[in-house]
Amino acid sequence: MNAIPPTMNLSKLDGLRGIAATIVIFSHTLFWFLPAVHLGERTKGRPLDGIELFNSPFSFFYRGGFSVSMFFILSGLVLTYSISRKSDVLSAIRKSTLKRYIRLGFPVAISVLIGCLLMYAGVYEAPDISPLPVLSAPYSFAPNWLVAIKDALYGALLFGDSRYNYVLWTIQIELIGSIAVFAGYALFGTNKNIFRIFCVVAFLALSASANKVAMYTSLFFLGALLTTIEFSQQSTPARKVLSIAGLIFGLYLAGFHSASDSYTAVTAFTKFISQNVGYAPSWLAIAPALGGFLIVISILSSDSTYSALDSRPMKWLGKLSFSVYLLHTFVLVIAGQFFSKHFGMTLAALALTLSSTLLITFTLSYFYYKKVDLLSIALAEKFANACITHKPASQLPASTLNVQTEK
Repeated sequence: MNAIPPTMNLSKLDGLRGIAATIVIFSHTLFWFLPAVHLGERTKGRPLDGIELFNSPFSFFYRGGFSVSMFFILSGLVLTYSISRKSDVLSAIRKSTLKRYIRLGFPVAISVLIGCLLMYAGVYEAPDISPLPVLSAPYSFAPNWLVAIKDALYGALLFGDSRYNYVLWTIQIELIGSIAVFAGYALFGTNKNIFRIFCVVAFLALSASANKVAMYTSLFFLGALLTTIEFSQQSTPARKVLSIAGLIFGLYLAGFHSASDSYTAVTAFTKFISQNVGYAPSWLAIAPALGGFLIVISILSSDSTYSALDSRPMKWLGKLSFSVYLLHTFVLVIAGQFFSKHFGMTLAALALTLSSTLLITFTLSYFYYKKVDLLSIALAEKFANACITHKPASQLPASTLNVQTEK
C-alpha cells in the first residue's frame, strides 16, 4: 500500500508552467540582441549592451535556465502526485512509463521535422552583423533528412540531439527524470518519511554531479519531495506575508549569477557551503532551481494569494507551454534575422522581434496543441492500454486457454 499524500491544488501550476515558457522566449530574444545580459561581459561593437540588467536583482524574467529548472521541478511534482493518488500504484507507474515516450516523443518528432523542412526551404540567413548574434548560427548547417528522421524517432529523446531544434537538449532529461521518479516511488513510496529521505538524498547526490543530465535529473526529485509536504490552505495574514516573502526571495534566486553585482552575498554563501560542507554543485544551475522550488512552495502555501494563476487565460497559457517551447526557436530566428537586418541591433529591432515572436509563437502553438499535442496524449493512452490489456498466452487463466484452444 502506498502512502497517499495530502490533497493538493495543482491547477495554479499550469499558469506557472506557461510563465516559464514565456520566460524562455524572453531569454533567447535578449541573448540575440543583448548577450551581455546572460554572459556578464560587455559586447564590443554593439550599440546595445545590457550589462546593467545583468547586474540587477531583477533578471529572473529572462533567465531561461531558471525556466528549464522549473519545468523539471513541476514535472517531478505532477508526475509523482498523479501516480500516488492511484489505488494501484504499480499499475499506474507501469502505465505512465509506457505512455511517456510517445507523449513526449510525438510532439518532439514533429518539431524536428518542421525544423528540417524550414532549413531546406532556405528561410534562415545569418544577418550581416558583427559580432554575429549567438542564436543566428544553430540552423546554418546543411540539413539532412535521414539525420532529422533519426533525431525525430529517437535521437532527441534518447541522446539529447538538438540539431534541428536547439531547445531539445532538455527532452532527454525530461524522459530520464520521469522514469527516475517513477522508479523511486515504486521502491520507496510506501512510506512517506522514507520517500522524503530518498528524494533529499537523490537530489543532493545527483545535483552535485559533473554530468549535466544527472544534475538536472535531481530536480525531478526536488519536485517529488513536495508531494510529502502537507500545505495548509488557511488564508491568514501571516501566511500570506510569508508566502509573498518566499516568492520574492525565490524570484531573486531565480536570477542568480555568480558574476552579478547583485549576488555577492549569495555567491559568498555558496562558496562557503562548497568549501566547508563539501556540497559543490554547479551553483549557476542549482541556485536558480532552489529559487524555483521556493516559488512553488510559496504558491502552494497560500491558495487565495495566487488565484490569478487559476484564471482561464493562465490555464490556457499552461496548456500551450509545451508547444510554445518546441516552436518558438523557429519563429525567433526568422524574426531576429529579419528585424536585425532592417533595423540593426537596436531597441526597436529587439522590441519588434520579441513582440512578433510572442504573437506568432502563441498563435501557432494553439494549433500545434490542438493537432499535435492532444494527439500525442491520445496515442500514448492507446499504446499504454494496448500493452497493459494484452497478455501473453502463458499469463491467461486456464479456462481462457482452453476456450482459445478449442477455437
